[in-house]
Amino acid sequence: MYKHILVPTDGSHLSEEAAAAAIRIAASFGARITALHVVPEPAGTGLDAWTHDDARFEEHLEKVLESRGEQYLSNIRDMARFAGVACDCALVRGESPSAEIVVQARDRRCDLIVMASHGRSGADAVILASETVKVMTLGDLPVLVHRAVRRTTRAAQAVAAAG
Repeated sequence: MYKHILVPTDGSHLSEEAAAAAIRIAASFGARITALHVVPEPAGTGLDAWTHDDARFEEHLEKVLESRGEQYLSNIRDMARFAGVACDCALVRGESPSAEIVVQARDRRCDLIVMASHGRSGADAVILASETVKVMTLGDLPVLVHRAVRRTTRAAQAVAAAG
């Protein structure tokens, strides 16, 4: 059914869980994946350079963001390799991560996008305007939203019961 799955990542634990789910789906269909990390532009401002007293702050920040992005992609590549799933990786820049995800999915001829939801609801979801929701709205490809199951610890259960 699916042949090429795009897996955007922000490096969070939830993104890694979504990537693991995408890899399982790809393995079951004999599909391949492309892991994607979008480095937002512009990353720094002149004010940042001034407050950090570093004329090259923006350049340093860019290198750190690229390095982190490469590590996020490397983690997914390793998970895919372990599962026997073909995986390409792409580190791109863009002003809007959601728009860039949609463009990359189209350009790479993906037939599914698998991404995480951070599970915010109510006012938080409206204010933060989830990248996942934006991808679902902007694109015309199917989007599988992976939402991690929250495990409640015994301490949290005790606090809730006492409440």
